[in-house]
Amino acid sequence: MLEHRIITIETGRDAGKVFKVTEMPASRLEKWAARALLAVFSGDVPVDVAQLARGSNAAALAGSVLSGLGSLRWEDVEPLYDELLTCVARVPDPGRPDTVVQLVPANVDTHVQDVTTLWRLRAAALELCFDFFGFGDGLSSRVRDALHPQASGTTKASPPA
Repeated sequence: MLEHRIITIETGRDAGKVFKVTEMPASRLEKWAARALLAVFSGDVPVDVAQLARGSNAAALAGSVLSGLGSLRWEDVEPLYDELLTCVARVPDPGRPDTVVQLVPANVDTHVQDVTTLWRLRAAALELCFDFFGFGDGLSSRVRDALHPQASGTTKASPPA
């Protein structure tokens, strides 16, 4: 069963709105990650990155990927960015969390008014999908804090179901 989180937006124009973020199925996530790596390295993944990916050095792999971010082109990133929305659904009635409206680029502006909400939801999707890396309080936590500082009181995430 795919993991999910219920996220309630607490401040801003989306205050009170509830979203359900669900991880991608393994086969789709594998393809998404491969496309993301190819985008980061302009289609030519360096040998050392490929070796790190086969090993268990997740922090070194993440560092190599982060170093390639400067070469990204929006044309390569936009489809990946939009695909993260497929992990997010609006929960119009919090009393019925299984009744949802799937977010897609065509309807996202109907359900989300604040750009910080979009960042938070996409970050939650990435975090949930790549939770298997087991970064603990390391890189994953730093990225999460940078993208959606929960300490600021802007959002509240329920524990994974």
